[in-house]
Amino acid sequence: MDLVSVLATVILVTTIGTMVVGVGAYVAFKLRDKRKPAKGKSSVGQGAGLQEPIFLKPYTPAKLVQPAAMAEKR
Repeated sequence: MDLVSVLATVILVTTIGTMVVGVGAYVAFKLRDKRKPAKGKSSVGQGAGLQEPIFLKPYTPAKLVQPAAMAEKR
């Protein structure tokens, strides 16, 4: 077997393996998507009911001093 045949076989097996893993991941995603969460079994937010979304306060820098205003102060 020459080098080209070996490389072609490796590329073919890798491509087929990638497709199989992709289809498996898609099936697992669809199965997880269909499953409904059990009531009261969730560890997230136990006993708190619905939680309000948490938003971060945006950073607003202090007003910048204009270079012309700094020159006038001197």
